[in-house]
Parts: sequence; structure tokens; C-alpha cells
Amino acid sequence: MTPYTLAIEFTPVTLRRIVDCVATEKHADRVDEDRFTLIEMVAHLADWEDIWLDRMRAAAEYPGSAIEAYDEGQRAIDKDYAGRNIQHELEVFENRRRDTLDFLRGLRADDWSKTVVHPEGGPRTIRDQVELILGHDLYHLEQASRYLR
Repeated sequence: MTPYTLAIEFTPVTLRRIVDCVATEKHADRVDEDRFTLIEMVAHLADWEDIWLDRMRAAAEYPGSAIEAYDEGQRAIDKDYAGRNIQHELEVFENRRRDTLDFLRGLRADDWSKTVVHPEGGPRTIRDQVELILGHDLYHLEQASRYLR
């Protein structure tokens, strides 16, 4: 286990605790007009977990391969994040994060430096991608904590 895997392991449980403290009627409120609502954010995290894992698997299995860039705003519209059930999306996120952690725990030390190439971000190692996940998690946990006010 690395400090990275330990840190990202706690995101789903922390997020669930926050969501459980927010009144259901507030889940669709927008606390910042430029950011997702709570339900959209949870659906976004659940959706993106597969993207993160697919990218890391590509790095491990096909080092140097190209990955696709996504427009997260358009993806939220196309996948109707706003119409999702928050409890279901939390379960999806928890299960997908478990898959991500299982994958990471199975890596050898040298696997962490294997790369994929992002069309906008350039080469990204598995370690880089886990750091992105960690930053992404913290960004959205901070956002979710705003609903506790």
C-alpha cells in the first residue's frame, strides 16, 4: 500500500458521510453556479472512476498508448448526471473505487512509472494519474463539504 492508495481509499466513505448529513431536498441545489450540484458531483465521481481505471490499465498493459480526452461538462449532460439517484451513484462510486484500489495494489513497483499519452496533458504515469485522482477527490470533497453549511 502507498500513501496514495491509502488516501483515495477514504474518499467514498467520507463522501457518503457528507451526503448523509445533507437534507435530500438540498442534493440538487447549486452552491456555486460554476460547479456541479451534489448529485451531479457524485454521479461525476462514479462515472470518472472507470475512466481513471481504464487509463491506468492501458498504461500497465500498453505503455505509451494514447488515451482519449473528455469534456466533463458535456459528459454530465450526455449522461444526465442531474437525473441520477444519489444513493445509487454512491454505491457505484464505492464499487468502482474498490476496483481501482484492487488494481493499484496488484502493481509491481516498476508499473507505477508506466505511461499513457493524454492528447492535452502529454505523458502520464500511473503515479501521475493516481495523484490526479487524489487532487480530484479533494476538490470534490471540499465542494461537498459546502453543503454542510
